[in-house]
Amino acid sequence: MAETAGSATTPPVRNNWLEGPFAPVDQEVTVYDLEVTGSIPDDLDGRLLRMGPNPVDPENPVTYNWFTGNGMVHGVRIRDGRAEWYRNRFVRDDQVVRSRGLDPLPGPEQLGGGARYVADNVVNTHIFPHAGKTWAFAEAGVLPIELSYELECLARSDFGGSLNGSWTGHPHRDPVSGELHGMTYYHGWEHVSYQVLDTTGTVRRTVDVPVHGRPVVHDCALTERYAIFLDGPVAYSDELLRQGYAFPFMWGFEYPTRWVLVPRDGVPGDVVSVEVDRWAVFHILGAYDLPDGRVALIGPSNSRMFVTDRTGPGEVPGSLNLYLIDPVTRKTEVKILDDQPQEMPRLDDRLVGSKFRYGYFSGRDQGVSTLIKHDLDRSAKERYAYGPGRFGMEAVFVPRTPDSAEDDGWLMTYVTDMSTRTTDVVILHAQDLQAGPVATIHIPYRVPIGFHGNWIPDAELEEQRKGLGL
Repeated sequence: MAETAGSATTPPVRNNWLEGPFAPVDQEVTVYDLEVTGSIPDDLDGRLLRMGPNPVDPENPVTYNWFTGNGMVHGVRIRDGRAEWYRNRFVRDDQVVRSRGLDPLPGPEQLGGGARYVADNVVNTHIFPHAGKTWAFAEAGVLPIELSYELECLARSDFGGSLNGSWTGHPHRDPVSGELHGMTYYHGWEHVSYQVLDTTGTVRRTVDVPVHGRPVVHDCALTERYAIFLDGPVAYSDELLRQGYAFPFMWGFEYPTRWVLVPRDGVPGDVVSVEVDRWAVFHILGAYDLPDGRVALIGPSNSRMFVTDRTGPGEVPGSLNLYLIDPVTRKTEVKILDDQPQEMPRLDDRLVGSKFRYGYFSGRDQGVSTLIKHDLDRSAKERYAYGPGRFGMEAVFVPRTPDSAEDDGWLMTYVTDMSTRTTDVVILHAQDLQAGPVATIHIPYRVPIGFHGNWIPDAELEEQRKGLGL
């Protein structure tokens, strides 16, 4: 019906996390023999994989939150200086299965305690190699999903029945033992669970830590002595759930925010809680023990989140903070290292739990997407700008050789170009960002901005399988 003069229309509700570089893609594709500009380093032999939300059906833009979209995995296979293929695949949760008319995934129907896995089992957060397999991970009560080498979904898993009811979207690997450590939560729990997944793919240790409410615990940190998580200030809200919000968590102004230090080899009674100013820290660059008994922890931080905007992070500009956590005085000293907003921190994974010097971040500089490198010992930083209309994602550090020094290696990331609706995989030498990419792999499709991923060398998977006698 045509509008009459003077009639008003209601403008459509907008949600930035469903538009532009975040907008979902509809199709699964496979492309072989990708075009390359420059020269891919000969020592790179494996897959650069990443994961992110890609809602399969139209969502209510009022209640949709970026954290809750169906998962999609993206991957580029590199060997002998060539980019052999690019693939993207939906992670087959229950909603994807219904929408696409697919067969349900095999695997357990129940978590520890007899409860069925969380509605639709949306897995959208991270990809890890472990126990000779490739895994898609998420948190808050969903089951991990095993992937094939070519990124097809194989099965849900509860790690052979050893999972206690929830896993994490952001584990960290101990570089000495090869085990994965994570903090797990679920809105029905009144605790956070520290879990250690051994190299066979079995949870060998669980420590349940009581908390004041039902906080989001996306990330954690390891030192030689402790596993650490932030209790608060973003916590579960029954009221938001009743209102239909996909991510029913909000800023708790009265929540007693604290760092919780769980001794890695202690007993539950040894857990220490340390007061801290109210900061939201969704991602942690790293942490390490100091000689005086304190812990140094560095991470992008927000002074407020999910107060007025329930669709995604970024309500107020963030900063990069250093937290000096004292388990004796139970106090935390906070220092702002950089007031430029930045996120998705990565370091050299060989240094998880130890003193590190360098960190790599995604940021914006006057509206331009940038890769930021911090030299924390010198309080210095460098930037590499991807260019107008181009949006970089989390950059993964890959050592040039197994025994090369920290920062001597490659930074690899996906960069979405909104002017061409294509994507590049950019490979830079971490010690010479200003020289630009040593190689750029061209993908003729757009990869939406997502969450996390890893470079998975074929040799790493083979070593894990060999260790299991496979």
